[in-house]
Amino acid sequence: MKRWYLDNAATTPLAPEVREAMLPWLDAGNPSSLYREGRAAKAAIDEARERVAERVGCLFAEVIFTSGGTEAANFAIIGAALANENPQRRRILISAAEHHCTLETAAVLTRLGYQVEITPVDRLGRVLIDQIAFDDDVLLIAAMHANNELGTFNDVGEIGRRARESGALYFCDAVQTFMKHPVSLYALGADLIAVSGHKIHGPKGIGALIVRAGTKPKPLINGGGQEREMRGGTENVAAIVGLGEAVRREPKPGRVASREAFLSEVPAVRTVPADAPSLAGHAHVRIPGKTAETALIRLDRAGISASSGAACSSGSTEPSHVMLAAGFSVAEAREGLRFTLPTEMTETEARDAGRAVAAALG
Repeated sequence: MKRWYLDNAATTPLAPEVREAMLPWLDAGNPSSLYREGRAAKAAIDEARERVAERVGCLFAEVIFTSGGTEAANFAIIGAALANENPQRRRILISAAEHHCTLETAAVLTRLGYQVEITPVDRLGRVLIDQIAFDDDVLLIAAMHANNELGTFNDVGEIGRRARESGALYFCDAVQTFMKHPVSLYALGADLIAVSGHKIHGPKGIGALIVRAGTKPKPLINGGGQEREMRGGTENVAAIVGLGEAVRREPKPGRVASREAFLSEVPAVRTVPADAPSLAGHAHVRIPGKTAETALIRLDRAGISASSGAACSSGSTEPSHVMLAAGFSVAEAREGLRFTLPTEMTETEARDAGRAVAAALG
């Protein structure tokens, strides 16, 4: 039975050339050592950092390697809160449709004495910018580049502009858009950007926080002075090299035609209209009257991998928080299914996959 892997927003297969690039570094020396093995490892890290910086359009020193997007988001938001010395800036704004790794920083922020406000989104999970008060008491706003469930884009340029005008920091989760859509520190207008390796055919356990020069979040991991004293701990050389190799690959945005071919075969209600700006590989739907949990079990038995939302909550029976924030009912939010197609999928393959989904759910 042919398996269809349609959950590329959760993770992507490791590219063969990335695996090959990593192998020599699995026994790397300690990059902090001064002898030959350590110098070689440090040089490999520097080369990977340069590649990431070039891809993001930032300075070499603005790239801080992390264990992934979750750590990057926590580092950005909590680190900014810890570094804040302005007693007037005690509000932090977080979009209601953010990934859990961003939303769940709220508990820590509250304990630190901050007022956390969850900002509203529209029917497509996009931040309602005009309903946000960018006052001079705001320290930071968190709003992702494109939603990880629905695939829809926020107007990040406008969010960044308003944040700058008010003197607030802007954290942008670009995990879903990196290497699929242009991601530039300066074009996004962000002060802090999170990216991840395993969403772009790189290894798991590696990512980066892009920190605009002049922005100095407090480290969350201390000891050792690595990453210019921004993140302690011996670097994962092989994973960093893998990320560096992954960003060398040609960016692939996915094919809108393939998504439309896929959806033309699936008997479902589209959550996102065809004319709404969204990631080309994202196809979010509902099967009225059928919960996502039931649908996913049937799909898996038929050899189809999909999801109902963020990968970190795939085992949860709770309704999608993104869909609830977007105004869907609890019953509708329990029906949401996310198919994320491989970037190289052809229209013919997409139609075949759609027919397989239809047969499994029919």
